[in-house]
Amino acid sequence: MTLKRLERITDQIEGPIKMGNQRINKYEYPPFKEWKWKSYDRKKVINLEEWVEEMKNRLFFIGTDSQTYGKKCVFTTCLIAYEMGRGGTVILHSDKTEKFDSLRQRLLMEAFRSLDTAWFVDGRIPKETKVAIHLDVNENLRYKSARYKEELVGMIIGQGFEASWKPNAWGAQSVADRVC
Repeated sequence: MTLKRLERITDQIEGPIKMGNQRINKYEYPPFKEWKWKSYDRKKVINLEEWVEEMKNRLFFIGTDSQTYGKKCVFTTCLIAYEMGRGGTVILHSDKTEKFDSLRQRLLMEAFRSLDTAWFVDGRIPKETKVAIHLDVNENLRYKSARYKEELVGMIIGQGFEASWKPNAWGAQSVADRVC
């Protein structure tokens, strides 16, 4: 990855750059600590720290999906706490940005949002507890997202998390997609 490309990605993550009252970075999203987590049906606001503490001995799966609506792009990140034989509990965060210029930018942003969530969870659970990120990319080269699979999987694994992709990425492909 070139330094210029890294700087562009970093600009998208660190927040808005303003010139007067005009926002320069149209892809900004709220800092993680400001994310508002809700129950899967979106009826209840969830305190993330308390929820993770309550679920800390479960397996954690994280998936982010995005949908473009006109000039906006809606992102939904789902955090799933799963207990073998008992099922899972899902909470989510959604927000929107301007529409992305490329599929690669949008998929990177999905992965960054999932990583933000994974870093938060990983710092609050026992070391042996599993945290996996489900990426909304395909391994079949018939699909455009397959071009970016290796880059995204490498990024996730490089941060110490397990990565899954379609058809095994149910956290992004099914859970997040359904509410995005």
